[in-house]
Amino acid sequence: MPKASAIQPQHGSHPLGKIEVLPNAIHSIAVEATLTCYGVLGIASPHLRNGQAVLLSPEQSNQGVRLQILNDQLIIDVYVALEYGLRISEIAHNIMSAVKFSVEKMLGTPVTQVNVNVQGLIHGPGSTEKK
Repeated sequence: MPKASAIQPQHGSHPLGKIEVLPNAIHSIAVEATLTCYGVLGIASPHLRNGQAVLLSPEQSNQGVRLQILNDQLIIDVYVALEYGLRISEIAHNIMSAVKFSVEKMLGTPVTQVNVNVQGLIHGPGSTEKK
């Protein structure tokens, strides 16, 4: 099985060795930062099922985050389901800021892009839906 490509944070070289951060750790940071944003109901699968968003369980939530490393630049894609009735663009900008800040703060590695993919809108638990 091939080894997953690891990120080497800035100042990662040290006389005693080197520091590598595996993608799974970055996924966890991005998921946590995303879930703390207002209006996010869950991490979604990148693939729709019958045209509907599929919310991932906490154990599977890392599947809703994809990483790309191009020319030593980190690009993060996050797939989410948002609460219906809220301003999507505002929530997406909050997710972008939170993920970028958290990853850069914890790893010391600059994040070039955070792309937010809204897979669906769901009525939240407190909403009253007219029928």
